[in-house]
Amino acid sequence: MQQYNIPQFIDSEDKIIGPLTIRQFSYLAIGVVVSGFLWYFKPNIPVFLITAIPVMLAAFTFAFIKINGQNFEILLSNVIIYILKPTLFLWSRDVDPTQSVIKVSIQKKKATFRRETPEYNQSRVEEVAWTLDTYGEKTVITDLSEE
Repeated sequence: MQQYNIPQFIDSEDKIIGPLTIRQFSYLAIGVVVSGFLWYFKPNIPVFLITAIPVMLAAFTFAFIKINGQNFEILLSNVIIYILKPTLFLWSRDVDPTQSVIKVSIQKKKATFRRETPEYNQSRVEEVAWTLDTYGEKTVITDLSEE
């Protein structure tokens, strides 16, 4: 029988760029590019630091932070969905007045009960006894050496 390699650790991402995955590298690259644009448009160092540090912290957080085994972007999307989506579910029966109600009249008939008695005859009893004795076997091998 031919053996096959079974992939293992399929839930982990591939390390593509050094010790970083493509997702981590892309988040860090976006943070560096946004910081570069901030430096280009705001050459004043205090203003740059005030705007670039939160951008780089956000890029680092999205790239490396996992909470309860979930990436930060998945956790953040779950939090936003939880906040925006109503959490109280109430059941109410919506009655649509435009729906037509179908009324069906049922005629009652006088019920007659007829007891069916199963017929037991001697051949049926013998057949059931034979089946029970032979454990359901149809053919029985007899020992011919006793003759």
